[in-house]
Amino acid sequence: MIDKSEMTTVLEKYESFLSEAVVGVLRMIEDSNIKLERKLVDFLKGKNFPVQIDKLVEILGKLPPDSIREKVTESLWDLHSTFLDLVVFVGSEGSRQTAYLPLIRMMDRASHPHRAFAMASLCSFDFPEAINTLVRRFADFSSEMRWVTLILLKRRWDDKFVPIFLNALDDKDPEVVRVAVLALSKANATVSLSRIKSLLYHQSEIVVLTSINALVELGDREAATQLRELFLATTNQKVRATVVSAFGEIVSPESLTFLEEAIEDNDSRVRANAVIGLKKLAEKNGHLPEQIISKIRSHLNDSDHRVKADCIQALWTMGHSENIDQVEAMLLADNEQARSAGAYICGKLKLFQLKKHLENLTADRSYSVRKMAALALLGLGNSGRDVLEQLIETGTADQQIIAAYAVGLGDDQVAIDKLIAQSRSGSEMAEMATGLLLKLSKPAGNYSI
Repeated sequence: MIDKSEMTTVLEKYESFLSEAVVGVLRMIEDSNIKLERKLVDFLKGKNFPVQIDKLVEILGKLPPDSIREKVTESLWDLHSTFLDLVVFVGSEGSRQTAYLPLIRMMDRASHPHRAFAMASLCSFDFPEAINTLVRRFADFSSEMRWVTLILLKRRWDDKFVPIFLNALDDKDPEVVRVAVLALSKANATVSLSRIKSLLYHQSEIVVLTSINALVELGDREAATQLRELFLATTNQKVRATVVSAFGEIVSPESLTFLEEAIEDNDSRVRANAVIGLKKLAEKNGHLPEQIISKIRSHLNDSDHRVKADCIQALWTMGHSENIDQVEAMLLADNEQARSAGAYICGKLKLFQLKKHLENLTADRSYSVRKMAALALLGLGNSGRDVLEQLIETGTADQQIIAAYAVGLGDDQVAIDKLIAQSRSGSEMAEMATGLLLKLSKPAGNYSI
């Protein structure tokens, strides 16, 4: 399986590809085309990128393995998007031949180290030869090149790529299979349904988890039976918990009964996901049977603080908002997980009356609690942001760092909600810094000449 070092090395290889492609264009343009020449030289100097690639690789090298993949993927997309912009610019200011020829030359050399990058780029401009060659020769690339090719094609999706991704479902590298499953599900490629179902018992955990979520994404109404069988057959608790999450999304008569049973499971992740799944069903159906609401209430004193927090959240959204004292008690608890869970609930439910407690928690001895408190304040809107901005000016060193991180994310409400929902575990300060730096990158567009 592709490891952390190989993923960061891919960025360095992509930088080398960019240099070769741009130099190839420079050699072909006329001396009189000063505008194009200046654009290409600036690109080579890195002026189009918010963070220099060597510095980016250095920062990424300090991150935990689980964070590497997402950051490398985002960085590759941003680099590739910027390069495709340049190709469009060359085509308009020079000629299409000038824009494409360096890439075609790389593609035509079977041993060229950047052949995969060149073909992925040409596929974005609908080159049939590049697409057909990838279908035939995809397995010939190294695992890291197979992975990065799928990453780039996934972002520039075209239905013509389906055969490439279907072939990748049989890849020997689980990370390559994972990307293929993700792409096919996001593209709503229902032709892949039976193939993805066969991966539910794959030897790789990450492939199984991705396949479960893909079946939900594809809206397969028959998935409930297979997922229930998987839940009963596996001893992997992460797989069981992911199946439970899936039942909160699946429209099936089985969902309510399954989740009612799962809320009593021995594993806390399964119980927490069952509560959230029931919450989602309540939002879809408008209500839950009273016996299920009573079961959720019974877990307000669950031994796991995440389960307790999710029960408060679920009951609140169903109109049972009498638990604010319990949230306040969690914010003041000696237990770190309790404080973090309490802050999480404040952000999710926008409990403005507990804002002062959140401000105090930005100075907590635990990094994960400080981070969650800052994100919760951001979730409160302008009043919470005012607190964060004041902390940047007058807070302790820890408060200033965590407040600056949160405020730096303040322009993206979707990102805030996602962070609040997922930020339940600690990480390194380097991850925050990288997130802020990569936030400066511009989004990808659509490309054609």
